[in-house]
Amino acid sequence: MKLDDTANPLLGPLRELLCEAGDGYTEHSLIKIMVARELLPADFSTSPRKLFHAHFVLFNALYRLKDELFARNLGLAIGLVDVRVYAISTARESAVDTPREAKLRTFYLDWQHHADATDASVQALLDDFWRQFQRLGVASDDKARALDALGLDDSADYREIKQRYRRLAMQAHPDRGGDTQTLQEINGAMSVLQRCYRSGE
Repeated sequence: MKLDDTANPLLGPLRELLCEAGDGYTEHSLIKIMVARELLPADFSTSPRKLFHAHFVLFNALYRLKDELFARNLGLAIGLVDVRVYAISTARESAVDTPREAKLRTFYLDWQHHADATDASVQALLDDFWRQFQRLGVASDDKARALDALGLDDSADYREIKQRYRRLAMQAHPDRGGDTQTLQEINGAMSVLQRCYRSGE
């Protein structure tokens, strides 16, 4: 798929989908929808590079859409487990991106990252992400989203969380007919919850 600064085939469909949505989407659900519409390749999860390419094209479109929606006084939450449009109601919400958000935006709007990706470079990015993630604290909304990703609520104890995680991870494993993206989401949710319970939240 050859793309440039002006062409992203996901932009129109995402605009339509997200502006009509009530609850929002996960990254994985959006990728699946785009695959079903033949806008992303069905074999996106067969290698780190292909997975990164699907992720990158999606997030490029999301950051472009975020800029477009801002002009209409709408915000766009962009995350792995929470992608949704919301009304901007305060001056604080309409302020410029945080340094981290600005860095992500710059990264995803630069197609050179898409073009230069190799399996090795993508694996290095993933390793770096998890190292940084483990050094950070966990916000309460991250915990809620992680529980939701495992199909649990705040009443679940750590034993239940581990049991659910093991079951979902087995089901999502590519060797058992699952896919890499779902397994990564489940692993990411469990990493958040492990950190929560280690810190006593």
